[in-house]
Amino acid sequence: MPDLPSLRALHYFHQAALHQSFSQAAQSLNVTHSAVSHQIKQLEEWLGKPLFLRASGRVQLTSEGERLKVCCIQTFREIEVTCEKIRASNLNSLSVSCAPSFLAQRLIPRISRFSERHKNIALTFQTHVEIDKVRSKQTDVLILSHEQSVQEDIAATLITVDYIGPVCSPDFGYHVTYASDFSTLPLLHADTKLHAWAEWAKKTGAKGDFWAGKHFDNLTLGIQAARNGLGIIMTPQILVKKEIREGTLIAPLGFAEVDRATWMMVKATRKDEPEIEMFRRWLLEEAGMVG
Repeated sequence: MPDLPSLRALHYFHQAALHQSFSQAAQSLNVTHSAVSHQIKQLEEWLGKPLFLRASGRVQLTSEGERLKVCCIQTFREIEVTCEKIRASNLNSLSVSCAPSFLAQRLIPRISRFSERHKNIALTFQTHVEIDKVRSKQTDVLILSHEQSVQEDIAATLITVDYIGPVCSPDFGYHVTYASDFSTLPLLHADTKLHAWAEWAKKTGAKGDFWAGKHFDNLTLGIQAARNGLGIIMTPQILVKKEIREGTLIAPLGFAEVDRATWMMVKATRKDEPEIEMFRRWLLEEAGMVG
């Protein structure tokens, strides 16, 4: 474009004008002092006006230089903002909601594998389990342990059948069998899963008082308490595979299948959206991995 000077020259001038120094401009641009001086000299020749007064190794903007500095600041900032908006439009977002324990124990330790594979998808995590927020699009994906698939307007993908069982520290000082009187054991409870012990006892025929013991606000805290020897807690197998593999927790009675499963739920009209399909594929892949 013959009516415009070199963009590189304007860029170099912009930095020199901001710093009031050719040397500092050269450092910020990672070029030599002479490269900055050369570009500004070419710009001055193109304009037919000096932009800097040079004296005793120092430079000072002329009135024309001040005018061009203001123009460059505004123009380069507008270019920067526009480019940021264009780049942001290429980033797709996906909000994922699940119980705090599933997020802490299952998703967070593994989600880097999804983000590494899909760098253009920005993830947001929530800790509610309300299906209505999927319907209203406040949440894109809901991961929920549920007895069966829900209404027709919700597309549900089975991630895994749920197995639950008691887990404790390897140093737990009690011998646990199905014949144990669980009333004598230091049971731990998560207030978000108050009926977990009773659900397991109904499935296995275990006996005892399944309501006494220490209570924790959520299952993640209860699992940490069990790891530290405070007692034995009922938990889904999917949340403690890593700890059992590493030996920080043991499951003395294994895990029993229950009448519910973990589902990935989305609004039915959105089930084929690319970001949702990518997350579904990754979630199923992770569910099939050991540990």
